[in-house]
Amino acid sequence: MTHHEPVTKRRRMIIVLSFMSVSYTQSFVSLDASLAPHTQARPIHLTAYRNDDSYDSAASSSPIAHELTITAASCPAKKPPSSLPNGGRITLLGAGPGNPDLLTLAAYKLLQDEKNLVIVDRLVSDEILGVVRGEIRRANKYPGCAEQAQNEIYQWCKQGLLEGRHVVRLKIGDPFVFGRGGEEVLEFRKFGVEPTVIPGVSAAFSAPLLASIPVTHRSISNQVVMCTGYGRNNTSPDLIQYHKEQTVVFLMAVGRLRELCDKMVTLANYPMQTPVGIVERAGCPDQRTVVGTMETIADLAEKYNVRPPSTIVVGDVVNVLLTEGDFVGEMKNSCVDVLETGQ
Repeated sequence: MTHHEPVTKRRRMIIVLSFMSVSYTQSFVSLDASLAPHTQARPIHLTAYRNDDSYDSAASSSPIAHELTITAASCPAKKPPSSLPNGGRITLLGAGPGNPDLLTLAAYKLLQDEKNLVIVDRLVSDEILGVVRGEIRRANKYPGCAEQAQNEIYQWCKQGLLEGRHVVRLKIGDPFVFGRGGEEVLEFRKFGVEPTVIPGVSAAFSAPLLASIPVTHRSISNQVVMCTGYGRNNTSPDLIQYHKEQTVVFLMAVGRLRELCDKMVTLANYPMQTPVGIVERAGCPDQRTVVGTMETIADLAEKYNVRPPSTIVVGDVVNVLLTEGDFVGEMKNSCVDVLETGQ
């Protein structure tokens, strides 16, 4: 727009992205014909990723290629049917953090059906299992045998499908927030069926709040980062650099808490006195909250024998709402001292 054009005559640009194939993508810029002489179109660099983590990229010399990358997963021609000819079907269901009151209505209805086969792992709370009226099969996914337990879960699911049953794969929190929900969908497709997905309340946001820890608070935290403690092949996640007004929430990380804290201090520049809170078994009758600092939290977790499922919160929001009433017994003295002194 020139300086002499009124605001009402600003040019309009419509960008249309067209995926040409699985391995190669290209974009086009479509302009209002009357504006074409005044506007220069630039190609946009797109990348198509395959499931095997390899990729092919469309060449582009445009500067915008460094600013915009659009990824597209390689996908089959179509999804399999939602049920097998014998009626077998599967639902991937989120259980929320652990309190039955936080189940979605859809989840509650499925768990009340006596005909359903409900397949869970050890992280689903006994309180949630108490709602189930159908058959329950529980795999013990302990460290060191998680893959074996996962394969056992797949075998149970396949068996239930072949028997023509409605299989309910029940997972803690939301299955797609570091819960390998996507991996299970891909595996179920190999069985010839597309699962129905019912989200759950994610522990990433609900667990801290159940312990009086908001993940955001005006003038304290204006951004939230979610991380997993264990990446693919048991790797550690890349850490984002420290920012005072940032909250970091870790799921499935209590087993390597000490290593995680050391790396956050040495590699991501977190101050030793950064507040850290751990919420164990959020929403359950035996929920516990342990509060410390980057320097002390690993020792406190060992002292109080903190176990999964636990959600770890890092940042100044940890101390915003907590009071003495949030702690009990021996833990009360240690954690209240942290709240008052920051040590």
